Amino acid sequence: MTARLVCLSILLFAAVLPGCLPEARIAWSPDGRYALVRGGDGLYLSDGAGKLSARIAEDVSAVAWMPDSRQFIAVCDKTVDTWDELAPRLPEAVRKSVEMQAEAFRQQILAYKGDWQKFRFDAKPSDVIAILMCLRDVHGKELAPAVGDAWKGLAARNSPLPLKHSVRGVQVFEVADGQANPVKTLLETLGPITEIRVAPGGKAFAYAGQAYPPEGPGAVLALYAVSMAAPDKPCRVEGRVSLFFDWSPDGRSLVYAKADSDEPGACMPTVTFSTREGQLTYTRQRFRDPEQQPRLRQGQILRCTVIGEDGTLLKKPDKLRLALVSFFDSLPVRCLKNGRVLFAARDIHLPAADNIPAGLSLFSLDPADPKTLAAMFTPEARKEVVGRLELLQLSPDETRLCVPDEEGRILLVDLATGKVTAVHAEGTKDPMTTIPAWRSKDELCFVVPQGSKLGAPNRSELVLWSPAGCRRLSQDWPQAVVEGLLVP
Repeated sequence: MTARLVCLSILLFAAVLPGCLPEARIAWSPDGRYALVRGGDGLYLSDGAGKLSARIAEDVSAVAWMPDSRQFIAVCDKTVDTWDELAPRLPEAVRKSVEMQAEAFRQQILAYKGDWQKFRFDAKPSDVIAILMCLRDVHGKELAPAVGDAWKGLAARNSPLPLKHSVRGVQVFEVADGQANPVKTLLETLGPITEIRVAPGGKAFAYAGQAYPPEGPGAVLALYAVSMAAPDKPCRVEGRVSLFFDWSPDGRSLVYAKADSDEPGACMPTVTFSTREGQLTYTRQRFRDPEQQPRLRQGQILRCTVIGEDGTLLKKPDKLRLALVSFFDSLPVRCLKNGRVLFAARDIHLPAADNIPAGLSLFSLDPADPKTLAAMFTPEARKEVVGRLELLQLSPDETRLCVPDEEGRILLVDLATGKVTAVHAEGTKDPMTTIPAWRSKDELCFVVPQGSKLGAPNRSELVLWSPAGCRRLSQDWPQAVVEGLLVP
């Protein structure tokens, strides 16, 4: 029997998560004893000498330490490939919508008498994989004879058509004697989690991630707050937020940047299923409307009180606008222990011509009096800070910033004076893969390229810098660990 064609031209929504950014792959515990290392093949612990633990978990996308340095939370990714596994994890409204669309698809397939090469089915974009999974597992025996050989690709677990759905679980791990073991799973979500931060005091955590189902072409990230006392009931704080947010010093409020509008011309992939030697395959194509050019988006810096005095989530979070900004997806916000808010943004004055400044400036303000908003550096000092301020890393004593630049150099910026010191002045043409991480107020961990004076002649290395000198941590790490961590 010749292979029949089942062709579905479906426009799927694909939110554009902030891309082309290095990742936070190293996270030192508050006491500086251990570092969490997100290596190329999973998560590890490393001590201050670079001794690695056994692998803790595979496919970990984000980590955050608890304040006591004895526990941490990790976002562990896995996939489910059956409808029985996926259905209980779907929000009830989404599950019912998927089942209704699958039933409509089933009826259309059974009633179709025409040329299968012209067969089309329109589905809700975010539900396509779930619909096909439901069709395969619930209605497969009925549909296989009608579709013919092309059904093989849908039914086979090892087919080119990846009918799998990602699940992200936020898990607690406990550290003892240089090893870490899972304690419990706090929650599961079907949307990607890109950033996670534990509140001071450890009674709550927050994460930025893509909502499921997606909220719209421009709603890239949403911000959620979660009480440790009731982790299965996360509170959606805001949509259209930037990647980097922070908790207030009292652990009750979140401070973040939010866009006031969607980004035009969002990227969308076109997915087409077709037969190749009797198997279903698919292709993705990303595009942007050529008529839509990137534009400046107005945004805000907001403080939202989400935790009550009793440590539980507030039913009605209290929001306060702190500043208006020109929004971009990786706009960084950090809260200082003295209560002030630090953020990097474009210094734009309106009206302005087309030559809008591309570089960022550093600002601070007191939430109790937003009129205190001021630039951190003079124009002269700002010229010296040539690094990527969106990747700023605040030292534990909050006196300095670590700022990497486009070519891999590592700069330290004194917040009081604006003085810039290069702790690693060697550039590299390779893209940076790992954001530097502070171990203590005087120790900084970062990657140096192959051949660096601070590293090794044969490969990139993770080093620990201090004013007294620099030493390698990763010299004995296996290649499987350093892939993606030290090299692209």
